[in-house]
Amino acid sequence: MSIQFNQDLIEKLSSKVHDAWWEEKKKQGFHSPADCKKNVLIQFVDPPPAAFRTKHCDKCHTDMYPYDELPENVKDYDRVTVKTVLGALLEVKPELVKSLNLEIEYE
Repeated sequence: MSIQFNQDLIEKLSSKVHDAWWEEKKKQGFHSPADCKKNVLIQFVDPPPAAFRTKHCDKCHTDMYPYDELPENVKDYDRVTVKTVLGALLEVKPELVKSLNLEIEYE
């Protein structure tokens, strides 16, 4: 059986997951390539293309951008996390998930 969650909900939760991940990385001393002190010559456009997301030091992380600016393949990391957690909650505590009215579709 396959479970489909409301896509708008998945996007909102994925953005929150990304924000929390980003905050944790900042606490660990990571930054985006755009914020790297070793990166003084690269000009970024909005949103920066993948070619400009190059690491310049060991603390550069190429995914440290707002969720809306990430490429789809990087957003998928957060989407998979959200779907996995929701699926696990549905398996372990189905009454909790159902009480949240998450618009779950079973295929």
